[in-house]
Formats: sequence, structure tokens, C-alpha cells
Amino acid sequence: MSSNETDFNLLKRIKSHIDHIHPVLPSQIAITVGRYAFKALMDSRQFNSGSSPSMFHILHRKENNLHPYDVVANPDDVMMLDTTFEPHYWFDLHTHLQGSPEFVGDLKERIFGYHSEVITVCSISEGVTSGVVPTLNSHLNQQKKDNMYIAVFPSLDHSSDALFNAFSSLGSLLLQGAGPIVLMDRSHLDSFIGVNRAGGMLSGEGIARYLSEMILEKKGLIKDLVKLSKSFKVELFSVLMATGSSLEIYENLQHILDITLEQPLMDFDLSTAALVYVIVRAPLRLQESLTKGYIELQVNDWLKGRLNLNIPQICEPIYVDEFNDRIDVVILVGGFDTRRIFKTIDERISRFNRLINEHGFYDKEAWAEIRERLVTEQG
Repeated sequence: MSSNETDFNLLKRIKSHIDHIHPVLPSQIAITVGRYAFKALMDSRQFNSGSSPSMFHILHRKENNLHPYDVVANPDDVMMLDTTFEPHYWFDLHTHLQGSPEFVGDLKERIFGYHSEVITVCSISEGVTSGVVPTLNSHLNQQKKDNMYIAVFPSLDHSSDALFNAFSSLGSLLLQGAGPIVLMDRSHLDSFIGVNRAGGMLSGEGIARYLSEMILEKKGLIKDLVKLSKSFKVELFSVLMATGSSLEIYENLQHILDITLEQPLMDFDLSTAALVYVIVRAPLRLQESLTKGYIELQVNDWLKGRLNLNIPQICEPIYVDEFNDRIDVVILVGGFDTRRIFKTIDERISRFNRLINEHGFYDKEAWAEIRERLVTEQG
């Protein structure tokens, strides 16, 4: 055999080896930022094994030392920030990180080219999170990733510090362009009572985990949602959901859809929505009866009869190999009027507005753009 033939056969074997390796590279990655999101997903079994989605956590050393976690994460899965000052209205972590080549370099070592879909879970009332997320988003935009956020938003009765953090972070994201941002009110999460697929109780931070895992269970879902977000020019969403609902008990899909209205995860006027995106997860044995076409017809009828809204987008159903009859329905509602809530928050944080204008704790021009984007333009 000639050396050319040997080289050719060697190249064929290498190519075959690469072809077999490639499918196990995960195209999805989950990022948690801050304490709340870390606690929500820290012991999830869906990540970091074989071709399953990757995941890493961004935390701040001072918070970690002050409030140690019950479960210790693998150090390889954690980006640990350390700054002299704790993030606050007078220490702009976002600006600090923008000038940090170490932070961006660490991101490049964790988010690779084959990660085409990214979901970031965060509670933007936290000082660390509110500063990290805009910088993270800038990097994801530069890398042209299909990215979405599951963002826990503070209730109006939370402290003005928490509201300022969320307001400034969300405004920065919208000014940059961030893809779909799913907002969930913290008090609504804490009061939500649901059932998971095993029949156990679902509430609080478990909802962020449940929703994230469900979205990642369908490859291409994030890409689809990003495309719709751009087409409809809708960036902000919230959630209506019914989880672990027995088809035998509720009899049909429309009755399960009714349940989603009982515990919305944010206060909003559904009649002002511009986009509805419906995700259904069901046992594999219902695949022939619970098709995408059937779901679309049922959702259309349900919207016409109850909400006077006829713009549903239906995701390909997620079928799981289970023997139960439990159905999960998640409705992402986007484009609803947010002016009232952001105007109320703007009034609640007026003291920060004075501090910024009088003492320059925050870039004045950037702050003016954030207020303009949320209070005047958003709606």
C-alpha cells in the first residue's frame, strides 16, 4: 500500500471518529447568575452529562462566604467573581466588568462555538446579578448566540434597592437587544402551588428550574422563540402555566388551559398581549392524539372563547416516555403593556435618580436612556 493510500485511510478514520464525536457536543448551555438561580438549578440532573446541555454558574465570593450553600458546586462549573466592594447603586458592577478582560476571557473558556442556544437564569433584583447580566449579554450578542432569559423580577413591595437593580439591569438589556426575556414576579413564584410530573409539589425557585429544564428538553425551541421575538418585535414575556395536570381528572386540554389563568407568574393585562407561545409536554403514548395540529385548534378555540386573542404560536409538543397521563402546559405571553409597572417602579426608586444626578454614582446619560426605554417607550 502506498503512503498516499495510507494517509488517505488515516484521514478517513479521523473523519469517521470526528463524525461520531460531534453528536455528543451539547448545542445548548444554561447559565445561572447569582444565588437564587444557583439554588434553583444546582442539583439538576439534566446537565453536564454526554450530549445533555452544559451548565455553569456565576457567583460572587462575598455573597458565597456570607451565605454558604448547602450543596457545593464543582469548582470547574463556577465563575467566582471577587470585587473589593459589594455591588450597590454606588458601585456599578456592569461598568467594572466591561473593562475586565479576565471576565470575558473566562466566558470564552466556557461558552464554545457549538453552543448555539443559551438560556440564562437569574434574579435581577440581586446586586451581583443585575451587574453581571448586561455584560454577559454583550458577550453573547458578539458571539451571535440564540439567547433567552428566565428573569425573576422583584415585587413592588420589595426594597427600593432591589427595584433599582432590576430596573437598571432590565433597561440595559433592552437597550442592547437581548432576545426573549421571560419575567416572573418573585411573590407570585413564592405563592404558586403546582404539581410536578411525579406528583410532588412545585413552587418558588423550583418553577424556574422546571421551566428551564422543559425549554431545554426541546432542541431548537430557544432558536424558534428568538426568531419569533424578532419577527413580532417582542422582547418581554411572562408565564401562564399548568403543570403535572392529569388528563383523566381534567378531561380535556381546554380545561387544563383554564388552569393556567389561575396563577399567573406576573400581573399583566393579557388583552394587550402581542404574542402567545404555547409549549405542551405529554406522555409519549398520547403522541397520536395530542398532535401539534390538535393543540393549535384547541388553543385557538380557547383564546377566542375567553381572551379575544387569536395569535397563538404552537411549539412542537415535547413527548416523554412515561406511563402517567400528566400534561404540562406553558404559555409564554409577550408584548403586554408594561408602562404602569415600570412607571410605578420609577417612582419608587426616585431617590436613586436624585443620587445619580447630584453625585454621579451612575452614568447619567446611560441612566436617562434606561428610564426613557422603560417608562416612555415600553408598552
